[in-house]
Amino acid sequence: MTTRTELLKLLRSSRGEFLSGQKIGETLGVSRNSVWKAVAQLKKEGYPIEGRSNAGYRLTAAADPLTPGDVESVLRVPCDVQVHDVVTSTNDIARSMPLSHRPAAIIANQQSAGRGRLGRSFESPGGTGLYMTIALKPAFALNKALFVTMACAVATCRAIERVCGVSPSIKWVNDIFLEQKKICGILTEAQSNLETGEIDSLIIGTGINCFPGSFSPEISHIAGCISDTPGAFSRGELAGELINQTADVLENIESRSFFSEYRARCFILGQRILVHAHYDSRSTLALARDIDEDGGLVVEYLEGPRAGILETLHTGEISIAPAQ
Repeated sequence: MTTRTELLKLLRSSRGEFLSGQKIGETLGVSRNSVWKAVAQLKKEGYPIEGRSNAGYRLTAAADPLTPGDVESVLRVPCDVQVHDVVTSTNDIARSMPLSHRPAAIIANQQSAGRGRLGRSFESPGGTGLYMTIALKPAFALNKALFVTMACAVATCRAIERVCGVSPSIKWVNDIFLEQKKICGILTEAQSNLETGEIDSLIIGTGINCFPGSFSPEISHIAGCISDTPGAFSRGELAGELINQTADVLENIESRSFFSEYRARCFILGQRILVHAHYDSRSTLALARDIDEDGGLVVEYLEGPRAGILETLHTGEISIAPAQ
């Protein structure tokens, strides 16, 4: 790794304490002049590094600018990376790009028109979240597209666990939760060629609430974040690890190696839920029984004319039933 990357990791690990130029140089095995150049480079990229005579350097604890260097420093797979401050939607940018088997990642600090499922607005406040899209022309056939969202939910959990040190869970089919709060949503879009049975484009949009943000009253009761401490981890490193994990699950999607982990992370199994078959406020109380081999949610209805009947859901929405 470069001196710049190693220095950034060292400053982050010091958690706001000053490190002398001599100590940094000894730790990294470089000259003090190399340390000075690396500090200057980080400052130019926007990192607020304080330098003090006879004390050294420190990184402001809350500072977490998104830079291509942070993302690329952890990449283990080929990927074209773009980082923006503000965009309308990272998925919008991806749809306008020519795609190939080599993935492209569009990452933003803030979205002004983020979207979730069914065209709903996805709140994307600046500086506190990670908003990114991974786009490519995949190598697998159209009949595997059903598993993409499930596989990407597992990849997201793995990335969060590896970088942030917490263990998130999944609410069928693509919401990521931590401590009973939603911290992430995934929106997958694809264009297919029915004649060839191939997928021409696969666009995977992920929005992650990393640190405390400003959310509207409509979602503040359910929206959470990974850490209450701003700057507790690097959003850029999380983005890079998410690219790694997504590439891994997509490469192995035909084996469905992610499937048992998805089922294990799905916290609603065995729980009472509300089934919203028509995507509105109408609901039916049910028990979440299992995830079938096609990714459908097996439920047993607990009320109404269908009480006691088992059904496998492939569409519709669910929510957690209030405590009895």
